[in-house]
Amino acid sequence: MESQPEILKKSWISRHPLLVIGILLLICLGPFINKAVHMDDPLFIWTGKWIQKHPFDFFGFGVNWFNTATPMWVANCNPPLMSYFLAAVASVFGWDEKVLHLAGLAVAFAAAAGIYSLARMWCERPLLAAVIAIFTPAFLVSSTTLMCDVLMLAFWIWALVFWERALANGQCRWQFIGAGALAGLAVLAKYGAITLLPLLPIIAILRARKPGWWLPGAAVPWIMVAAYEWITAGMYGRGLLSVASGFAQSHASRFVGGWLAREIVGLAFAGGCLLPLLCFAPWLWPWRTLLKGGAVIFGALLALVWLGGDLGLFTPLTNSDAFSHWGFRLQVILLTAGGLHCLLLVGAEIWQRRDRVAAALALWIISGLFFAMVLNWMVNARSILPVVPAAAILLVRRLGARRGSLPAGRWWLWPLVPSAAITLSLMLADYQLANASRTAAEQIVAQYKPANHQLWFEQHMGIQYYLEELGGQPLDCEQSELQPGDMVIVPWVNFGFVPLPPMSAGWIEHFIYRPGSWINPAGFYGAGWGPVPFAVGGLPPQEIYLLKIFSRVQFNSRPVNPREVLAGGMPDIAGYSAICDNPPALPVNPGAEKQIQLAGQFEADGKIEEAIQHFRDALAVDPNNIAALNNLAWILATASQPGLRNGSEAVQLASRAVKLTDSRQPLIIGTLGAAYAEAGQFEQAIQAAQTAEYLALFTSQNEVAAKNLELLKQYAAGRAVPASGDPYRSSH
Repeated sequence: MESQPEILKKSWISRHPLLVIGILLLICLGPFINKAVHMDDPLFIWTGKWIQKHPFDFFGFGVNWFNTATPMWVANCNPPLMSYFLAAVASVFGWDEKVLHLAGLAVAFAAAAGIYSLARMWCERPLLAAVIAIFTPAFLVSSTTLMCDVLMLAFWIWALVFWERALANGQCRWQFIGAGALAGLAVLAKYGAITLLPLLPIIAILRARKPGWWLPGAAVPWIMVAAYEWITAGMYGRGLLSVASGFAQSHASRFVGGWLAREIVGLAFAGGCLLPLLCFAPWLWPWRTLLKGGAVIFGALLALVWLGGDLGLFTPLTNSDAFSHWGFRLQVILLTAGGLHCLLLVGAEIWQRRDRVAAALALWIISGLFFAMVLNWMVNARSILPVVPAAAILLVRRLGARRGSLPAGRWWLWPLVPSAAITLSLMLADYQLANASRTAAEQIVAQYKPANHQLWFEQHMGIQYYLEELGGQPLDCEQSELQPGDMVIVPWVNFGFVPLPPMSAGWIEHFIYRPGSWINPAGFYGAGWGPVPFAVGGLPPQEIYLLKIFSRVQFNSRPVNPREVLAGGMPDIAGYSAICDNPPALPVNPGAEKQIQLAGQFEADGKIEEAIQHFRDALAVDPNNIAALNNLAWILATASQPGLRNGSEAVQLASRAVKLTDSRQPLIIGTLGAAYAEAGQFEQAIQAAQTAEYLALFTSQNEVAAKNLELLKQYAAGRAVPASGDPYRSSH
């Protein structure tokens, strides 16, 4: 038989469950209403601002989100309902982040209240189910964003509530139609909800076992989706649901380990995003079953990792060094075991209960995980969110089945404590990361925005939003023209960057922001950042680089798929290209050039002392000769004969060369790093090597970047450059 709602006691909490939920959400989300715009939030805000002026053409504008301008309907693979909501709120209260997050808090309350209402019909402790759902990382962290996920969940959960009420009332046609309309709105909030729509007729069949008014109700969301596809095809030339599906297929994350790796990552995300299921495991199983089953699962995963290494759980853009630490590996194993535990709970519920609610929960969870792990273009925590209500209700039902084995009183609720602590810590870490981008944008613009020149920036997400608000322009690899005196900001993220031509830009500063936290959101917003949604460990530093343009640069990159681009597809830029004005040539002194040639000949013959003397003679004739300064500094820093080395003089020479070249040549900056190392100033050596490495990467000099990365490892170990045959010379 199906479980019936528990008779509520006369306590204040039981008499005011929705008020309890509201207070809990206010306590959890209230401190974060000042969170900066983060990740994909700008797409929804920009669309909302456009909608205020063009309400019937919601995606009719362009955006630079992938290093070149694209139509918004290509860049944003989500429907516009959340942006309409933000536009409505902002039309009354303005676009301040606090206002928008308060509106998001209201949406989170609607979703949580819906979970409670559905749980009243499906389990004995509905308030507990709602609280468990709230304290899942997928729910609370997603509730601090301005994206569409929680709005989709709110529409979907209330669609189920009204659907169940209609079934209970018996052939209430308008409730079926209303429930179907809410389900359709869920899809128009986020396309992923379409995989949940089959649950409506399945639930009706399991309960009614005959046709009825639920049939037209179940058809309503499909009619809405078809109408949306038809309307958007007329507006933009292609139906936007088809566009999103095509994007998911063509841009799906490619894990090094293939499909097996993707499924393991998906299970790890399920285990982390549905954390209470793992925390409550001791109360869900007999101790012997828990120990034996846990040993088998954990042991099998441990053996798999031990024998298979990192299992290819990383995308090609991800730094896989973290997997070399067994502490991180154990976290991956634990969360993957948590994902398997969720599936085992589904199996146990079906086996023991065998009622329609158990079947509905099983189908809900499996379809949700299938979308997150297989259909979605990237595994992320937001795609696990639709599973949260089903997982919370399932957990409460399993606790009810184990009631006789639970400790007396309320002690069996203790697993909520670690789940809440981890979730709130994760929220704080995400909040700090978001605000670091806003702080960086404000500080850099205030300090460095040129008065009569343009401030350019690369990349997207939160920092792009603030830089653009403060007057910056996104770099367009197809048409941007950079003038001498312009500045370029390059945030270091794993999406790549648009390289500048060699010698066109010089180094200005490297900004590092280090938010403090004991937990790292890792891959919460996408497995491209890591194979788990969060991990114990400090937050990565937020690094931003500032360059100055010294030569006019005209970008002229062209996509390799022009026909697709003309049809509104995503441009595929295989390689970046630009025309660069040649930098002004330094005057050539014939006498100095002759001495430099002689120095090179002597050095090739192994006569280092004579080479040093001829370099000095060249500088006596031309004190500003870049090649002589750099090459002499390199010899004094790396000579095979220790007696010939002179770190202090090498620092002076290399520093002068760097200044004369406006910090435009990473090779010379690398020489300065070697000089610092020989002088015993390893902190400065590390900084110079990092500068040379990144400037070389940003200006298409990959060999120089690789050389400085190698030198950097030497300096980090407290060693100067060993003598080698590599001249590492400047030819200028």
